[in-house]
This record gives sequence, C-alpha cells and structure tokens, in this order.
Amino acid sequence: MTIMPVIVMIFVFVPAIVLMVSMPYLTRETISFGVTVSPVQFHSEPLRQMRKSYARISATVHTILFMVCILCLIYGDEHSKQQSWIIVTYSLAMVGISLVINISYHFKMKSLLPMLPIALEPSIMAVDTGFRKRNIGLSNNWFLIHVLITVVSIVTVLRNYDLIPDQIPIHYNSSWNVDRYAAKSFSSVFMPTIMQVFITLLFIFENWSIRRVKQQVQPNDPNRSIRQDAAYRRTWSYFMLTASFLIVILFSVVQLNMISLLNMSFAIPIILIIIALVILYALALTFWAGQGESRLERSADSSNVRPVHDDDKWRLGMIYFNRKDPNLIVKKRLGVGWGLNFGHPVSWLFWLGIIVLLVVVR
Repeated sequence: MTIMPVIVMIFVFVPAIVLMVSMPYLTRETISFGVTVSPVQFHSEPLRQMRKSYARISATVHTILFMVCILCLIYGDEHSKQQSWIIVTYSLAMVGISLVINISYHFKMKSLLPMLPIALEPSIMAVDTGFRKRNIGLSNNWFLIHVLITVVSIVTVLRNYDLIPDQIPIHYNSSWNVDRYAAKSFSSVFMPTIMQVFITLLFIFENWSIRRVKQQVQPNDPNRSIRQDAAYRRTWSYFMLTASFLIVILFSVVQLNMISLLNMSFAIPIILIIIALVILYALALTFWAGQGESRLERSADSSNVRPVHDDDKWRLGMIYFNRKDPNLIVKKRLGVGWGLNFGHPVSWLFWLGIIVLLVVVR
C-alpha cells in the first residue's frame, strides 16, 4: 500500500466537499436552494434552519463516503486498475449524492416559500447602461502566453522526436511506476498538446463569457450591485487566466516526462503543486466572493422586495432553459460562476464537442 493516492484524494476532494457543504452560505441573498426569495426571507429563521440542516446532512454523508473510499484505497490492490476504479466510482457517487440532496432541498424550499414573510414585488427595474464600457475582465490577448508555451512544447518534441523511445509511458500506478505503455506515434506524443489547445480555447470562451453574460442589477441598491458585479467578474477573469496558464504548464510537464526529457522525480512534485494551487485558488476565491458576488460589499439593510427572476426558466433550480433568451451564458443559481442556457442551440453544440473530444482522447 502506498500513501500517495490518499494524499491526492485529500488535496482534490476535501476542498470539493467543503465547498458543497458550505454552498447555502455562499449563495446570493436573493436565492435559496434555487428559489427566488427576498433578503428578509433569506435571513428568516426557517431558512436559517434549512441551511444548517443541509450542511449537517451533506457533511455527514460526504464524510462517510470519503472515509469508505480512503479505506478501499488503503486495502485495495495498488498494482491493478482497482484504485483507479475506486476513485472514479467515488467521484460519480459524490456528484450523484450532491444532486439528490440539492434537488430534495429545492423542492422543500418551494413548499416552504408560501409560509415565509410576504415579499413585495419590485415596482422598478434598474439597468446599467454603461455595463459594456466598464473594466470587467482581462483581455483575451493574455492567452497568447498560453499559445507561446504550447508552440515551444511542440518545437521541443519535434526536435527530439527521433530520440523518443518506441514505447511511451501513459499511465502510472499508485507507486508512480509505469503500468501502461503506448507505441510511439504523433497522436500519442502530441496528446498533451491537444489538451493544451482544448484548455486554452475553453478558458478563452469562459473569459469571453465573463464580459458578455447579462448583468443583474438589484433595484433597491443599484450602485452597490454594479460595483459587486464588476469586482466579481474581474476576480474570476484573473482566475481564468492564471488557472489555464498553470494547467498548460502541467501538460507540458506531462509531455516532457512522457518522452523522457524530464525526470519523474522532478515532474511529480510540479504536477501536484500545480493541482494544489489551482484548487486552493478556486476555493479561496469562492469563499471570498461567494456565489454571484454575494459576499462582496454586503448591505447592512435587508430588503423585503423579491428581485425579478424567472423561476420557471430554471429546471430543478439549477438548469437554465430559456429559448427566448439570446444569452448563451448565465450566472449559476447552484454553485459558483457561470453556466449555459440549455435553451440556446449553441449549448448543445458545446456539449457535443466535449463528447467528441472525450471519444478521441479515449
């Protein structure tokens, strides 16, 4: 038994568990488990108890599941594919359990809403006409750095192609010993390059979306809402650039190790450090900013006016489906960041591209 899979599990999944358990406390004061509420309703005693109940149940279930996974890794066969299957099974179970808990609390919230203090509907709607002119994110020109790194990796591999061994290591067991090889070919050698291109394009799209996603201005305090929105978009734009840069570096390290231009004892610490930095950066940013800038410059006064939101356009409180909305990207109600409008045809083309890429990589 080796301790390395356990360390990887702790670094990768513990932050994810903390984020899932804390999500009701990171959400906007106008959204509770995917249902539109007023700030007064959000801070009412029934919803306080719901958030505590959610956190308690979620923490208990995910902790038990995590401990079972750790025990399976400790007593599993490290020289087979068993540990990989354990981690994959745990990941799917974690996502499935989280969905079940969130959906159940969404319906519980909908049934509780009529019994909460009455929230008035807003009589005015605020619009920020200078939204597009604001400094709300980094330019996509910064991604030329990623392109440069990818090009350098390609040139390095081509110059040393004849020195690459006929069998390339593509998988390691928990002791970091090679347990699977692939015959040398351009497709196998340049697979990390394909991933670099995909990651760069994906994050360019995400950064572009930050600038284009529609803005939600709260009519009771529009100036504060506009400042929150601009700060939130800038911070996540910085994250997109930094995280994608680190991931591109990671794939370059993987590629150089595959073709024996970088020693494994040097590559492993770099890979683990990069993964840890990206996860910790995302976690810190989430707790600092919250969901949709909810933790930035909070108001001291709670309003009993419900913002205008299309609850009927959100399926199960988490999936946005609106064919009449021209926006492809919208702010999430469940989780942090932005999601797709599944009523927009381009969103389905996006997922089709993901599936095709996974099939090619496989």
